[in-house]
Amino acid sequence: MSENTNHNGRKQSNRRSQTTGTTRRSFMKAASAGAVAAGLGTSMMGSASAAGINLPPLARDGNKIVDPSGNEVILRGVSIADPGEQSRDWRGQTAPETFELATDQSEGWYNRIIRVPIQAEFIAAGTEAPAPEQMPHGDDWGPLLPGAFDASDVEWYCQTYIDELVELGRQQGAYVMLDYHRHYPVFHNEEHSEYDISDDIWICSSDGGEDWRDPDVCGERGVLWHGEDQVDDIWNLIDDQNILEAFELDEDDIFLEPASVSNALDDELHTFWEVVADRYAEDMHVVFDVYNEPTGPYGGDWGGQHRTAGELSNPVAAPGEAEGDYDVTQPGMKGWYDLWVDRAQPWIDTVEDNAPGHIVTIGNPRWSQYTYWAPHNEFDAEHMCYTSHVYTQDDMRPLDEKIGPATEQVPVFFSEFGWMDHDGLVPTPWMDGSREEFGPEFEQFMESHDVHPICWCFDHSWEPNFFDHGDPGPGGAQGAPDADDWMDHLIDTTPGQFWHEYVQEKEGDRDQPVDGDTAYPDGDTGPNSCHGLSAGECYGDTDTPTPGEPQDTTGDGLYNDITGSGSTTTSDVTEFFSGFTDEYSDPQYYDFTGSGSVTTSDVVELFESI
Repeated sequence: MSENTNHNGRKQSNRRSQTTGTTRRSFMKAASAGAVAAGLGTSMMGSASAAGINLPPLARDGNKIVDPSGNEVILRGVSIADPGEQSRDWRGQTAPETFELATDQSEGWYNRIIRVPIQAEFIAAGTEAPAPEQMPHGDDWGPLLPGAFDASDVEWYCQTYIDELVELGRQQGAYVMLDYHRHYPVFHNEEHSEYDISDDIWICSSDGGEDWRDPDVCGERGVLWHGEDQVDDIWNLIDDQNILEAFELDEDDIFLEPASVSNALDDELHTFWEVVADRYAEDMHVVFDVYNEPTGPYGGDWGGQHRTAGELSNPVAAPGEAEGDYDVTQPGMKGWYDLWVDRAQPWIDTVEDNAPGHIVTIGNPRWSQYTYWAPHNEFDAEHMCYTSHVYTQDDMRPLDEKIGPATEQVPVFFSEFGWMDHDGLVPTPWMDGSREEFGPEFEQFMESHDVHPICWCFDHSWEPNFFDHGDPGPGGAQGAPDADDWMDHLIDTTPGQFWHEYVQEKEGDRDQPVDGDTAYPDGDTGPNSCHGLSAGECYGDTDTPTPGEPQDTTGDGLYNDITGSGSTTTSDVTEFFSGFTDEYSDPQYYDFTGSGSVTTSDVVELFESI
């Protein structure tokens, strides 16, 4: 097998030569460009003109996104896998093929936005269809420490993978969200040694063999986004919130990122967005998702290198001396969000400087679960929006309480959610669940709040996966199903079948913006009225139900809101079922069928009322 040299000078086998025009990818790109030049775009599968869908510039207007005429637009869509990951031979389908399927209306896919995760490791790999040994950290485990690529690497990645997807979005009538999909590094990477991090952290006890998503993974998880100048502020929050005492820790148990790492991350973000924002500045159907999932530090996520995931979820007392927990809505948690805004605003500025007028989104601490605080300390950008990621975590329920208040003040992209009730490639406890358990709750949340839902993941291996990955699967001789066969592998043990049905039901619901050359000129793009206020100051207490206290929200005298969240959700049904023979057995408040007593029929009646 011949060899060629990639743009970084590394040797690679000629599995998919970048210099030849005979590969399937090159042929597709040339054919696509030729079709557009010849005016044949209307004949392409699910094209924008055929569907009557335009892609005008969008704008923020208060908590909504609007078209140039001021009409509300709801963007529903899916995330695909990193295009570099999809270039590998075993996967069976390239990113452009995946994009086309995800927007193919003849197959029932009415996705109006496609989120494209871009991972640092595939930028740094610098080669198409990289083999595991060609990844920058020497194996195929995933994320790496910052500082592994430069601007020329980003240019190469965009030219190789992203340009075609941006053009496909224009043809298919789908907005394209470019997501800087940054994760914390794999803990056994030897690159840790280059940042003066001791061997017992990056090697742990098995000489670097741990599975990075296993519950017993070694390494530190409460790090990555904080700045060099924020260490004193972090320690002040640790002291104020009684974190050492609550978790019976010593100061040595607290791990913060070395300045060399935090500064390298800062440089990396500016480098990436200087290239990407400038390159797609004129493509107004592109949304810039500045940072995927900041991890920590945040209240409650502390410990040593061998702690298990979730081990520190139940403190003795928190925050401070009060009994309680580190729930994301607890007032003291705003301090962590404020640190995040200070850290990330310069990255937002880089995007705004290079591509003014675009919709801009960003995540938040604890893997984008702190969205509750977004209205209280807004980033400075013309069309600023926010993201929220929730799977099956109990402590993010009810969604109406943890995320709902933010959606009333600012635009929120619900850009990762899902569940999985089959065995995955590795344990994923934060995704465990079934459609029956979580589908109705997610659907109710999307119906009750003007969020822009982007379901995870339109893929066969990134979990929860929409499609079966086939046999023999990842790394096998044959690999995953070919492009033409994916719909034969759509599954219902994840949101795959659910989302396929949902986007068909919602087709035509605020998803076809009216065309126009400029964004809506009269939108409310400034900080919302909660900016700078506490939750109590913003929402007051008069109309806010007491969490945990059953409420009558319909005026009929029956307590339909069992959990006191402010609305009736599947969480109320679950709670009612657990206590209808005990604390919720009084017919005066819980006899929804009018039978004179409280039975399982009342539980069913409450469920059917949602």
